[in-house]
Amino acid sequence: MMLAGPVAVLTAGPASACSCATIGTPTEAVSRASGVFVARATDKLSDGTSDIYEFSVSTVYKGDVGTRTTVRTSSQGASCGAEYRVGDEYLLFVGRTRGIHPTWEASLCSPGAGGAFDVRAVTEQVYGPGHPPDGPSREIGRWTRMTAGIPDFVLLFVGVIVLGVGWAGVVHLRRRRS
Repeated sequence: MMLAGPVAVLTAGPASACSCATIGTPTEAVSRASGVFVARATDKLSDGTSDIYEFSVSTVYKGDVGTRTTVRTSSQGASCGAEYRVGDEYLLFVGRTRGIHPTWEASLCSPGAGGAFDVRAVTEQVYGPGHPPDGPSREIGRWTRMTAGIPDFVLLFVGVIVLGVGWAGVVHLRRRRS
C-alpha cells in the first residue's frame, strides 16, 4: 500500500476532462452534424465560459447557412471547447443550440477537429459537392457584445429589479389616480 500511491502518481499521464466517444465509421461521424460548411473566422467574442465566433461562409454542404454565421463553443478545452483563429479557414461540423435565437454549436469532438481520416473527402462523398450559402445570415449582435462579460445570473437579477420597479411605478400611478 505504501508503494502503490507513489507509483500511481509517478506513472500517471496528463489529465484531460474532455473525452470524445467514438462515433463509428467516418461516414457516420460526418453524417451526425446539423450543419457542415467551409468558413473563415472573422471575429471572436468571449464571456469567460463560452466563445462566440463569427464566420464568413464560402461553401455549404448541409444546413441552412447564410454568408455570415455564428458558432458558440465552450471557452475551455477541458470542456471540449473548440478553438479557431481569426483569419483561418475551417471545415465546420456543427449542431444547433436551443433557445429563442438558435445558433450553431461546435466542440472538439466533431469530425473536423483532427480525425484519423480525410474529412473533406468523406464530407463530399456523403453530401456531394458543396454549394454557395443561401440561408439567413447571423452576426454577433450589439446586445451580445454589450452583455458578453456579464454573468447570466447578474442579467437576470437586474431584469427582475427593472420589472419590480416598473410594476411599483404602475401600482403607484393607479393609486394616485383613484
